[in-house]
Amino acid sequence: MKKLFLLLCLLPLQLLAQSTTEQVAAWQQQAQDITIIRDNWGVPHIYGKKDADCAFGIMYAQCEDNYRQLEESFIGPLGRAAELYGEDRLQGDVSIALFECVKKAKADYASASSFIKSLCNGAAAGINYYLYKHPDTVRRLLEHYEPWFFLLPGIDNPSGHGITSAEIRSYNNTMLPGHTPEGEEDNSIEERENGSNAMAIAPSHSASGQAMLLINPHVNFFGNGQRYECHLISEQGLNVSGFAIFGTFYIWSGFNPYSGWTHTNSGVDFTDVYLERFDNAADPSLYRYGNGYRTATIWTDTVRYKTAAGLQSKAVLLRKTHHGPVVAKRDSFLVSMKNLTDPQSSYIEQCWKMCRSKNLRQFKAAMNKRTLGYPNTMYADRDGNTAYWHGNAVPKRSTQFDWRSPVDGSNPATEWQGLHRLKDIIQVINPASGWIQNCNSTPYLAAGSSSPKQGDYPAYMAYDKQTFRAVEAVRLLSATDKISYADFEKLVVSNHLPMMANWLPQILAAYDSMATTSPALKEKLGAVADTLRRWNYRYGLNSQATSIAVMWYLQYDNWNNSQPKQSAADDNATNLQGNELPMSGATAVDLLSKAVEALNKRFDTAFVNWGDINRLQRLQSPSDNFDDNKPSWPVAAVPSPLGSLFAFGNGFTRGQQKFYGARGNTYTAIVSFGPRIQARSIMYFGQSANPSSSHYLDQAPLYAAGKFKDAWFYKEDVLTHAEKTYHPGE
Repeated sequence: MKKLFLLLCLLPLQLLAQSTTEQVAAWQQQAQDITIIRDNWGVPHIYGKKDADCAFGIMYAQCEDNYRQLEESFIGPLGRAAELYGEDRLQGDVSIALFECVKKAKADYASASSFIKSLCNGAAAGINYYLYKHPDTVRRLLEHYEPWFFLLPGIDNPSGHGITSAEIRSYNNTMLPGHTPEGEEDNSIEERENGSNAMAIAPSHSASGQAMLLINPHVNFFGNGQRYECHLISEQGLNVSGFAIFGTFYIWSGFNPYSGWTHTNSGVDFTDVYLERFDNAADPSLYRYGNGYRTATIWTDTVRYKTAAGLQSKAVLLRKTHHGPVVAKRDSFLVSMKNLTDPQSSYIEQCWKMCRSKNLRQFKAAMNKRTLGYPNTMYADRDGNTAYWHGNAVPKRSTQFDWRSPVDGSNPATEWQGLHRLKDIIQVINPASGWIQNCNSTPYLAAGSSSPKQGDYPAYMAYDKQTFRAVEAVRLLSATDKISYADFEKLVVSNHLPMMANWLPQILAAYDSMATTSPALKEKLGAVADTLRRWNYRYGLNSQATSIAVMWYLQYDNWNNSQPKQSAADDNATNLQGNELPMSGATAVDLLSKAVEALNKRFDTAFVNWGDINRLQRLQSPSDNFDDNKPSWPVAAVPSPLGSLFAFGNGFTRGQQKFYGARGNTYTAIVSFGPRIQARSIMYFGQSANPSSSHYLDQAPLYAAGKFKDAWFYKEDVLTHAEKTYHPGE
């Protein structure tokens, strides 16, 4: 009997060992169907028999290049950040529980098509096989990856709809009693600067007679959201190059032999916030709706967090209405949030169809799935078509409400009425102007005189305003009838700053007026004003005026964010456009004085070359510190709100004298669509995060200089420039 008991105890271990052996054998067999060719920049070109092999290969390659970041990309979405980082990260994990991300991902995988399952299975196998082959890899939290990890949905934040941080914290305190919430978000420019540029040029506006496309996201240099350049090719017909985001196995923006596309962030409203009144004393789960009540779903979940004594757990009380999760508290109301609920599998399916599209008709069919939410999409193809869609999945709503602010959750008139058809959202297709641009800007100026008309669409389809980057893009695209590929390459890194071209003459005029009656002001700013007067509004490494102008902008940015908002939904940080100064001349001159004081305090002079203080330096993780004593590259580009198409978000880096970029241009590509694709691209550091790799910083000098490398697409070119060819695991 005792012997039987021992055998029964050992049986699960034997089955586990057998399962592991079977898994390894399956991984090894699949790896033989995959060939990774690393080119001379370290970019992986992944050739597989099936699309699922490409999913396996890209995740294996991401592990090779930056496993730490790949693991990080899953820790937060799984709601396990506090297990690694401690109690300060609890609130993010609670949000994951509140939005039921893990539950939705598992259900999504269970009901997904066999094709989506094969992609997820391949991606998970690629990571697990890498960990099996590299047992010394540091695993900070995750030991094994499941296919449903790739279907984890995102969460939403109500702050874009007029809900304050205090209102969010007020409700957080009820979910996590006794928990001290995280501090205020750092509003430094390197954290806030976000967006992208996209341009499409039609054959009629192109010197070669071929359509051209700019792909240019502006995101974090460090931490989640980093871009990963790669090329996926399968015998099932997939052939797409561009960038993925760490932890994903599909190309988010890129090109195939026939067409290309890219995305920018927009002001399309695809989520809404509702004020819910829970005022029934007899039943606290009831909230008002119409002439009666509805019952909220209330449940308890558990979150874990690291302490000096080991892992601890906290129970959290969560609640949702039929609109969505309750995320904040305003006065006597609870605030719920409604978002698009398409499963992540549908989102991936749409992305995959976009990757495979050979013409405008097929691309429209992919876009018609309408799962992308707010991202704008720019398109160009070999047939000469250019197109732009402002957003993708846009809910229908009553136009009697201002949807930028919370609406009355008890009013049935605030319910969504399905999604707008693709043909009904704001779009531009083959405009007579011959060009389209979007720089996180209004679609109503996207294509010159061929732009959509604002009165034809409801306000919630485009809250965007014109940005100075868009002003610069329109100026350049309108300046000539024909743009060559070489011209395009220079255009997208233009160093002209329209904010300064518009505002600086007004600042100097105000200074001149004030200086006539203030000798002290003339003494302080006279030489600075003369330097700015001689400036051509173009940034440059040896430009002292650029240093003064950027420091003025940073002072302005702080001032702007301290001003009362015009409405609950207003975001002053985005309102940086306009020909007229957004403040009095006296205030602008005072900010110039503060800029000079800041330069003198930091550098002992107001006259310092921009390239001496504006630097590019690679960190291993976002928690590391920049260091003036370590190598860095001078970068001429400036923060994008000044109108810099080459966005380089810097700021007052703590503990260091120089400024360092932390956000801005990441993956940038320019593509020409002829019978043979012509493409050039650049990343901000290099393909590998391993400091000992030759591809750790090999792209940094080109990036800093605003230049590009060839993006090899055809196999003969890939082989000619191959540095390493192998199967995963070798």
